[in-house]
Amino acid sequence: MTDTADAPPAAPGDRLRAAQLPATLCLTALSAVTVVSLCRVFPDWVFLRSMLMVTTGTHVLAAMMRYWRVPALVAFPLLLAAIAELISLVYYRDTLAGPFPGGRTLELMQIDLRLVIDQFPTAVAPVPSEGSYAVVTAIIIALCAALADTFAFRAMGRLEAVVPTAVVFIFTAALGTERHRVSVAAAWVAIALLTVAVLRFRHTSEEAAWVGARRLHLIAALPAIVATFGLTAVVAAAVAPRLPGAGEKALIDTRNREGSVTEVLSPLVDIGAELRNRGNLELFTVRSSDGPHYWRAIGVPRFDGGLWQPAEEDLAPLPEIIDSDQPLTVQDITIVRMGGPLVPAAFTPVAVQPPQVFFAEGTQTLVLPDQNLQEGDQIRIISVVPRPSDAQLRAATVQNFPAGSLDLPSGVPDSARSLAQEVTASATTPFDKAVALQNWFRTNFTYDLNVQLGNSNDAIDAFLRERRGFCQQFAGTFAVMARAIGLPARVAVGYTPGELGADGLYHVYGRHAHSWAEVWFDGIGWVPFEPTPGRGSPDAVGYSGVEPQQAVGDGDTTGTQQTTPTTLVPVQVVDPDASTTVPGGSPGQAVTTTTVASVGTGGGSSGLGRTGLVVVAIIVLLVGWVVFAPRAIRALALRRQRTNSDRVVAAWQRTLGSLSLVGAPHVGGATPIEYAAATERTIGLGYPEIQELALHVTRAVYAPQEVPAQVANRCDTLCADVDSVCRNRAPLRARLQAMVDPRLMRRRFAG
Repeated sequence: MTDTADAPPAAPGDRLRAAQLPATLCLTALSAVTVVSLCRVFPDWVFLRSMLMVTTGTHVLAAMMRYWRVPALVAFPLLLAAIAELISLVYYRDTLAGPFPGGRTLELMQIDLRLVIDQFPTAVAPVPSEGSYAVVTAIIIALCAALADTFAFRAMGRLEAVVPTAVVFIFTAALGTERHRVSVAAAWVAIALLTVAVLRFRHTSEEAAWVGARRLHLIAALPAIVATFGLTAVVAAAVAPRLPGAGEKALIDTRNREGSVTEVLSPLVDIGAELRNRGNLELFTVRSSDGPHYWRAIGVPRFDGGLWQPAEEDLAPLPEIIDSDQPLTVQDITIVRMGGPLVPAAFTPVAVQPPQVFFAEGTQTLVLPDQNLQEGDQIRIISVVPRPSDAQLRAATVQNFPAGSLDLPSGVPDSARSLAQEVTASATTPFDKAVALQNWFRTNFTYDLNVQLGNSNDAIDAFLRERRGFCQQFAGTFAVMARAIGLPARVAVGYTPGELGADGLYHVYGRHAHSWAEVWFDGIGWVPFEPTPGRGSPDAVGYSGVEPQQAVGDGDTTGTQQTTPTTLVPVQVVDPDASTTVPGGSPGQAVTTTTVASVGTGGGSSGLGRTGLVVVAIIVLLVGWVVFAPRAIRALALRRQRTNSDRVVAAWQRTLGSLSLVGAPHVGGATPIEYAAATERTIGLGYPEIQELALHVTRAVYAPQEVPAQVANRCDTLCADVDSVCRNRAPLRARLQAMVDPRLMRRRFAG
């Protein structure tokens, strides 16, 4: 690489050649098509305009720095600062302090980064096209553009220049949906080949001058390059869909669309995956004696600032005798494709058959300990569904709540606390505050699956800013805000009623996964509230004023009222001989000490996981090593070159390292002039520049006078030219080894 620090001022024509406009346009197009390929991980095209602005701006700024001959060690940090400014202008414009990022800008950047880092292992495409994922993806694409430009024009690379965007494209292909799969892949491969061809042509044309060949012109080779580009695109688009296995399921299914009988609805964590990817997967059926209910799986009372988590409590059998003067709800549940130990039921269950299903008193949760539900399992549950009136709730207090129901961790956003107080300022009773908070969410927010996931403090802050989300955000944020104003609250996870079929059964699919909030009232217990727009519990109409509603399709917010089935199951006490089966169970089990907290795991969401994060970290470290290690080695070597003679000797030593890439012989005891001749015989090409370098280094070593600066500069130029040609002629294995092997790096960049 030529050191431009001591070079004389460049003429405008030289600066234009340094900018290398055709190659820059190709590299910009490659980054642009990589951005377009992100349609496979985002649900719509909202991300496209902003991300293209950031990417194109990065390439333009990099080209301007090359035009003005800014040294690489200065250009790259400046480019990183410019990327930060571009991201701030595009995504955080309202927070800028004048034209520059302010304190709030940096705070929101940190929030978005933490959200993506926390949720990346469990995220499932498509992810939100606005907010944290879009911002972080734009940062990654901009960094890839900067690295690609550095590889292409500072390190004179060809294939190396497409590696950064190739990493993003491969991850997109592995983790994304099937959307535009063939067309995007064909376009990316074709433009990548075009970019490599133009870069190779440009670098080769520059190298040809010093070996005596005539300079090549891009315009002469342009028809062949364009023809190759077009042919590649057409062939890829036509042939790829017809290749054997092209339409088959991926070897690694990162989205788990079909699911399995071992799935489990982990509290809150899996709801997004259920709604997005397994919406049409039937999980279980219910025959209900008195119509539709929310089928509650578990109550989640503990919030640690990152997740809502189940409580640790012992399990015990439900009593065999039902002591209640209220109407009973009988449910016959048949498991279809749902696993895990949590048994959904109308709230609150008072009896269950078979006896292998146990009960967690604190959260009113049915659990099958030490085994998972399996396809064909049949369970009969009897519940007493409380239906308090608004007058009863308005007269109730909230003083004798279960322990921990008001706990909030540090770091809860101030916006959540202040908004909760503002929304409920005119409410006079705990019940009125809960209703006011519920209705505020329902009227001021939009139901949207394509939003930032999670219930962490950062996710709450983002949710309140964007005012878009699905049940996970609504229920979790409602519970946090309720606790902030003194209402004991928790989150419930389960399913909406499902679809009533002609067979009298409610068919519950993945799209019916849901979460809602529960508030404690003395003398009544936990009472459900529904802050999610487009949803409404059939059991809460009397006090909430919300009609029974549930989504009729994936992401649809249109409510459909559920009707009571035409055939009702007669209410009866649990019969020990009833046809209820759980494989592997045995009657007469004793009280178990299994805790509910231990069931909070499962295979619902499929993400990149720790292995993927390690791969990403390795790639980042490798790219950083390839980019910065040569510069660091060169900088250290320059410190040791105190005279012009030292520079000439170092240039010769670096040239020897470059020649080793193409199989040049070892120096042995040969003089520089003898070695130049031996290299000509071994490699098969005459390099006058190597002979010139050999003469200069001989004079630098043996001549009594100091070498002039012009000669040292000439030797640096010859060394860089030899290195460029050697890399061009070296086999791929040798080039890759030279990029990562510190010994070869030291020989090529330090001497």
